[in-house]
Amino acid sequence: MNIEEDFTYRCLTADGAACADSCESLAGCQDCGCVVLSNDAGGDWGDVMDVIFCLLPIIFLIYATIKPSPMSTTVSLPLAACLMFLVRVMYLGSDPLLTASSVILGLHEAWTPLSIMAGAITLFESMEATYCLPYMMREMKALTAGHPVAELMLIFCFAYMVEGASGFGTPVALGAPMLVSQGHPAFESVVVLLIMNTYATVWGAVGTPIWFGFGSLPQVSEDEYLDISRKAAVAMGVSAYISLPLVLTILVPFKAVRKNIVFIIASLTTCLGPSIGIAFVSYEFPSLLGGMIGCAGTAFLIKCKFGLHDFEHGDNGGRNLEDIGSVSENSLVRKYQKSASSLSDVPESGAELTSTRNNKTAKQMGIPETNGEDEEVYLTSDDSDQKEEVRQNTGTAGVVDAGAASMNTDSLHDTLEHHLGPRKSYADGYIKETIIRTSPIWLVVLILIVTRLEQIGLKKFLTKVTPNFTIHFGTYGTFRLSASLVFQLRDILTFPGISWKYELLYVPFLIPFVLVSLLNMYMYRKDLAHGPAHVARTVADRLKNPAIALLGALVLVQLVIRVGAEAPATILGTVVSDWFQEAFVIISPLLGVLGSFFSGSTTVSNLTFGSIQLIAAESIGTSVTTMLALQAVGASAGNGVCLNNIIAACAVVGLNVGEGKILLQTYKFVFLSTTIATIVMLAFYFRFG
Repeated sequence: MNIEEDFTYRCLTADGAACADSCESLAGCQDCGCVVLSNDAGGDWGDVMDVIFCLLPIIFLIYATIKPSPMSTTVSLPLAACLMFLVRVMYLGSDPLLTASSVILGLHEAWTPLSIMAGAITLFESMEATYCLPYMMREMKALTAGHPVAELMLIFCFAYMVEGASGFGTPVALGAPMLVSQGHPAFESVVVLLIMNTYATVWGAVGTPIWFGFGSLPQVSEDEYLDISRKAAVAMGVSAYISLPLVLTILVPFKAVRKNIVFIIASLTTCLGPSIGIAFVSYEFPSLLGGMIGCAGTAFLIKCKFGLHDFEHGDNGGRNLEDIGSVSENSLVRKYQKSASSLSDVPESGAELTSTRNNKTAKQMGIPETNGEDEEVYLTSDDSDQKEEVRQNTGTAGVVDAGAASMNTDSLHDTLEHHLGPRKSYADGYIKETIIRTSPIWLVVLILIVTRLEQIGLKKFLTKVTPNFTIHFGTYGTFRLSASLVFQLRDILTFPGISWKYELLYVPFLIPFVLVSLLNMYMYRKDLAHGPAHVARTVADRLKNPAIALLGALVLVQLVIRVGAEAPATILGTVVSDWFQEAFVIISPLLGVLGSFFSGSTTVSNLTFGSIQLIAAESIGTSVTTMLALQAVGASAGNGVCLNNIIAACAVVGLNVGEGKILLQTYKFVFLSTTIATIVMLAFYFRFG
């Protein structure tokens, strides 16, 4: 097939990189496995309208999310995806086969975040069912003496470490439930963890956002990866020292933060100091090693009470420092709370259970005597007068369920002691009990580290795509399943390079979340509050709405980034960089934020906008590595406003709230981080190279 003379084409590989300057025929490109696309990107109405139309779905999504009566993301995200589809086929004139295959790819890509969410919920539900999570929270309370600032800094270091081991939004999925279980409110806990997760994602899991995110740029060498890491580390480090104390005020009053600022700075230093130092010699391990050292260092500081001042009652806004919360409706804590609540209210309908302690009153009401012992008497909804008289004369609130009856006279502390037993001394086996009870968390972290470090070698076995068997599903695509359980759908709708891959054993779902959950339930099978089937039903119920929202989100992402010069993301970046010239430095991190906002990934943001940042740096004659570092910092900060992460975090902690409310809290800190990072880059690296 000959190409028309007045039309030029560019040859692209699967990842969107040019494999030749031009092609003379489609047949000539079959050997290199690429696809030929027109260089004539954009619509017919000029650059301004190109930018307006490409931004239109994103603007609609932001407005629908943050308006006074926000639209649910289960509606707004699919609508935004539909709008982007129309923009591509009706204005940009994209290949309909490419556009349709991008939609199918997005629907498949949703499996990754959904499975991670399912795994995280399974882990915490199983820990609640086996009383491991209440035990962990009790011991953390004992270590921190219920000091919220100490709790927050310890969980910050933990999330920092998990980011270095896994990525995929796992730190928020693990950290937010831990904060809630410490007695902090769910909404604020999600906000704080989303912001905390923005400081370590520059490197992500073993440096993936750098070596893979910028890996498609042939001009960037190994040494320049290290230069990007170094510059991003300094910028994010300065940002963390300035902004993190302000983040803590979301959960702890400013007065308490100010009193404990020495401890906060010291704790940050134990984590960020090693992280920045490692970033100068490696771009793979700053998050992982920095977080591990930070956890140990912060625990030591707490034990020594270094810089920690006693937390007075007035410092916590009325919160009981001994509170323990829960992310599960089926937990011991929730059962206690329901029991306590029922002691002050008498429902108006249903068959209720009343404990009658006053036989004289019972006799007067025609209720059989109890021979001096407490008896359980059922009263129906028609006995409302009797219920009220019983409540008034017996001094009880009247109504509890049978499972909670044993809790109604105890405090939460007493209830925990009853189920967990009193805290042991070192001589009585405290160390052994703690290791076993906390094993779900440290096993998860250990398995993540072991399966992700290239040096250990397990990763290549978990992600092998060969050998495999193949099934051809006609024009839908070619399905492959490897011996390592890597699912692939290649050349979707016969479009070359549009392919899906799901690494079942590598994505943190079966390994480690489900595996550790099952092991935990087996170990404590005699003490299970509810079984695996109940946990599975809870997980499925919790994922119904997030699944719809994430399907819409991932379709939108693929429509934005696919593929090459005609992708809306490329059009936006190219046009905007050409408009702003030198002032593009100010826009650079915001472009990174935008990439993470719609994609949910620092790596994808770097893949999407890395080439644009490089072109902009070369065109204005400034340091390429500094511009790419600014892109990485912006992409990292963008995780705080990423709708995927917000949806996932809310699902894991069981929070039913409009995502726009969370976005309105996190965006301020994201903007602060990018502003600080830009100032650092301008003051040092753009000026001195």
